[in-house]
Amino acid sequence: MTDGSEPLAPDSAGENAAARGSVTRDAVWGVFWAFLGTMAAKLSWLAALMFLTRRLDPAQFGLFAFGLVFITYVETVGDLGTGAALIYTPRKAEAAAQGTFLINLGMGLVWFTLAQLAAPAVAGFFQNPAGEPVIRILSISFLIKALGNTHDALCRKEMRFKARLVPEVGLAVGKAVLAVVLAARGLGVWSLVWAQLLGVAVWSAALWLVVPWRPRWSLARGQMVPLLRFGKGIVAVNVLAAVVHHADLVVVGRMAGATALGLYQVASRVPEMTVTLAVWVLGHVLFPAFSRLHRSGADLGAGFLAAMRWIPLLTLPAAAGLFLVAEPLVVTFFGETWRPAAAILQALAVYTGIRSLGSHSGDVLKATGRPGLLAGLGVLKALVLVPALILAGPLGAVAVAWTLAGVTVATVLLNLTVVSRLLELSWHRVARKPIPAVVATGIMIAGVVALQRGIPELHPALELGVAVITGIVLYVGVLLLVDRGVWTEAAAAIRGDEAGAGAPEPSSSEGARVAS
Repeated sequence: MTDGSEPLAPDSAGENAAARGSVTRDAVWGVFWAFLGTMAAKLSWLAALMFLTRRLDPAQFGLFAFGLVFITYVETVGDLGTGAALIYTPRKAEAAAQGTFLINLGMGLVWFTLAQLAAPAVAGFFQNPAGEPVIRILSISFLIKALGNTHDALCRKEMRFKARLVPEVGLAVGKAVLAVVLAARGLGVWSLVWAQLLGVAVWSAALWLVVPWRPRWSLARGQMVPLLRFGKGIVAVNVLAAVVHHADLVVVGRMAGATALGLYQVASRVPEMTVTLAVWVLGHVLFPAFSRLHRSGADLGAGFLAAMRWIPLLTLPAAAGLFLVAEPLVVTFFGETWRPAAAILQALAVYTGIRSLGSHSGDVLKATGRPGLLAGLGVLKALVLVPALILAGPLGAVAVAWTLAGVTVATVLLNLTVVSRLLELSWHRVARKPIPAVVATGIMIAGVVALQRGIPELHPALELGVAVITGIVLYVGVLLLVDRGVWTEAAAAIRGDEAGAGAPEPSSSEGARVAS
C-alpha cells in the first residue's frame, strides 16, 4: 500500500499467537457489550412499537418510512467514509480524528441543505406530497449526527463497546419514550419524526460524555488526503449496500403505496431486532478486530473461519424461528390489524438468515484495505437485485421480499468464494463450518412444525410461547450433541486462550496473511 499502512511483520510465532489471542478476547467481549447495548435498545423500541402500532395505522408508518429511507440513503455517503478510515488507519488517532470531525461537520451542513431542496422531488417520487415536510424535519438529523460520528468511530477503533452502551441505549429509550408520549396525544406520524430527532440528539450528547476526545479548530497538513483516499472506497461500498439493503423499501413504497410500505417496515423490524441485530453487532466488532489482526500480521484466515462457525450458530435458529412463528408473533405484538405483515415477515426472516452467512466477508475486505473489491461485488448484486425487485413490485410486498431472499442466495455464495480465495482457504473448509448450526436448526424446524400440526389451535400468545420454548430446547439439545466443544471453545475465546482464538484447526498454508 502507498499510505504507510502496511501490516507489521510479527517478530515471532509467539507474538503472533499473543496478538491473535488478545484481539479475540477483545472481540468476544466487544460482541458481548455491543450485543447487550443493542439488545436493550431494540427491546425498548419494540415495547414502544407494541403501543404505537395500536395508535398509528400502517399508512402513517409508511409515511414516516418514506422520509427515513431517504435519510438512510444520504447517511451512507454522510461522512465520505472517514469514520471507517479512522478505524482502519494505524496513524495517530488524534490527527485522523480531527480531520474526520471537520469533514463530518461540513458534510452534515451540505446534506441538510440538499435535503431541503430535494424534499419535493422525493415526495413526488413516492407519489405522496405529505412526505415533503417529514423529509425536511428529519434532515435535521444530519446536523446532529455529524457531531457524534467521530466519537463513535473512536469508540469502535479502540473496541470500547462497553462505553457505547450509554449512547446506544440512550438513543433508543429517548426515541421510544417521546414517540409513545406524542402518539398518545394524537400527533400521528409526527410522533415518530420528533422521536427520531430526539434519539439522535441523545446519542450524540452521550458520545461526548463517554469519549474524552475533543476537537480543535485546526487540521494538520495533509491529513485529509489519507482519510478521503480510503474513505472513497467505503463510500462506494456504503452506497451500494444501501441500494441492495433498502431497494425493497423503495420499490414497495413506489409501487404499492404507503399502507403496504407501513406493513413492510413493521415486518422488517422483527428480524432487524433479532437476526440483523446479531449481524450488525458482529460487523461492528469484526471490522476493527480484523483490522487489528491485519496490522499485526496475524492470520486472518483463522478469524474468518471462526466467524463462519459462530455467526450461523446465532442467526440460523433465530431466522428459522421467526419464519415458524410469524403469524402468532405479529398478532400478539402488533394486533390483528397487522396480520397481513406475517407473510412479509416469513420471507424477510429467510432473507436475513441467508444474508448473515456472508455478512463478515465485507469486514475482511475492508480490514485488508480492499473496499474497491467489495464495491465491485456490490455493483454485481445491485445489477441483479434492482431489476428483479422492480419486476416483482407489481405482485406485491410479499413477492418483493421473496425476490430479495432469492437473489441473496447467489450473492452470498459469490462473496464467500471471493474471500475464501483471497485468504487461500479451500471452499470445503469454509463450507463445513456452519454444518453444526444447519443440522441443529433443521431438527429444530422439524420438531416445531410437528408440534404446531399436532396440537389444537391456541391463542396466538400461547402458541408463540410454546413454539419458542420448544425451539430453544430442541436447538440447544441437538447442538450439544453435534458440536460438544462449542461451550469449551467459547470459554477459551473469552479468556483469550490460543485454543479459542479463532483457530480451531491447526494452521497451515491456508489462511495465509493477506498482503495489501
